[in-house]
Amino acid sequence: MMKEEQPNEEDVLLGVVSHVLSFTLGEFCKYGYLLAFEKDLSDLKGLVDAASMYENDYEVLEGVKDPAVQLLLQSSDKVFNCIKTYLMINSLDEFEVMTNEEFNQHASNNYHFYVDQPLGQSYPELMEETCHLYFSLMHMIYHTCCQLDLGQIDLPDELFDDFYTGFLDVIDGCGTATENKNIKLLYDLLFELNQDMKRMEELRQ
Repeated sequence: MMKEEQPNEEDVLLGVVSHVLSFTLGEFCKYGYLLAFEKDLSDLKGLVDAASMYENDYEVLEGVKDPAVQLLLQSSDKVFNCIKTYLMINSLDEFEVMTNEEFNQHASNNYHFYVDQPLGQSYPELMEETCHLYFSLMHMIYHTCCQLDLGQIDLPDELFDDFYTGFLDVIDGCGTATENKNIKLLYDLLFELNQDMKRMEELRQ
């Protein structure tokens, strides 16, 4: 009996990226609703589960005047455009990629490692968690960049010795020198999200 050929990790990781970015979109949408429930959409608090809202529900948030919610929408647009560009430059079929359970599982592992569930019970608490959310999501995306760079899902322990330093360089725009088109695209997104996080921190003051 012939041994079944194992999937190429590099090919798997190409699909993982789209799922990681999709999780990012989901988190921005969820926190947008959590913040809106405290103000503009307070009538819906307790009636609608923020975690159940996703891309198709952004239209409701567009009418929310809260600048923090609007900033989350702007961040979402950047992630959405990144996904579209990523799929295009890699000639990937969106339906095939997003319905692949293996891609989703590996992306879920990254997501659950970095992203906490919201615990805030007030608007100020949720604003603090939203700032932390940006940091966590950027960590998750950077982790995925490292996987892409090495072409392997399980990262070596020694990589984490300088992981945080490399992460800070990228989000500050100092570590974008790479010939990998996919990593460059994600690095650019990380830089943009870092700018949005700084704006969110200003709104929290």
